[in-house]
Amino acid sequence: MAAKDVAFSIALIIFSIYIIVTSLGLKYNTSFIDGAGFFPLIVGCVLLLLGIVLLYVGIRCGGVKRLQEIMNGSSILAFIKSDETVRVVVLVVMMVIYMFILIGRIPFIAATAIYIFVNYLYLGACKKCWIIPGPVMAAIISVVAAVAIYYGMKIGLGITMP
Repeated sequence: MAAKDVAFSIALIIFSIYIIVTSLGLKYNTSFIDGAGFFPLIVGCVLLLLGIVLLYVGIRCGGVKRLQEIMNGSSILAFIKSDETVRVVVLVVMMVIYMFILIGRIPFIAATAIYIFVNYLYLGACKKCWIIPGPVMAAIISVVAAVAIYYGMKIGLGITMP
């Protein structure tokens, strides 16, 4: 667990520094407190502080030594070939296709329904319900969810989806 703390804290520190630098570059009108970058600056500073604390705890618990043991070639190769890693990569690729190819080219409801349906099929989440086969049930759920997201955002929050 300490090795994961060290690895995550390093990523958190890098991300928080990015947030801080980006927030300092945002424009403001009269004072920085009124500007758009004030709240992200606070969030970035809190994340930086939490990352430093987590790094300290991870180092004290022997996380660096454990991380060095884990980061050898065979364990990295085993990680890359694991089913969980492949599943995450496939899901990220599907999300990228949804965001950069489907959204904007076809209507939002259709794009979202396709994305949800393909995820259901890939994850094997389709189960027979009464007499309705699993893939048909996944299609029904996908369309209903896409319509609910679209109209929930449009009516509930006043945000028009692309």
